[in-house]
Amino acid sequence: MPSSKSHRSQVNKFKSNLSIKTAIKSSITTLRASVENNDDSTITTKLFSNVAKILDRAAKKNVIHKNNASRRKSRLQKLINKSK
Repeated sequence: MPSSKSHRSQVNKFKSNLSIKTAIKSSITTLRASVENNDDSTITTKLFSNVAKILDRAAKKNVIHKNNASRRKSRLQKLINKSK
């Protein structure tokens, strides 16, 4: 059973990590929707750079593993290239 102090810090980390993970998911969803709708390539490129920035920041803060961020960026880039 964790002490009350460690439990408080775990709850705070969970809250901040949850907001970052939500931002990741919503930005990826927006990018995928843009690709499916065959939006302008400049819009898709801007969305991808935004997603990459969010993923890199999350990896730097240890919210997700750096390989996880790299894998997601790679798969999204493949999806964009396939749609062109």
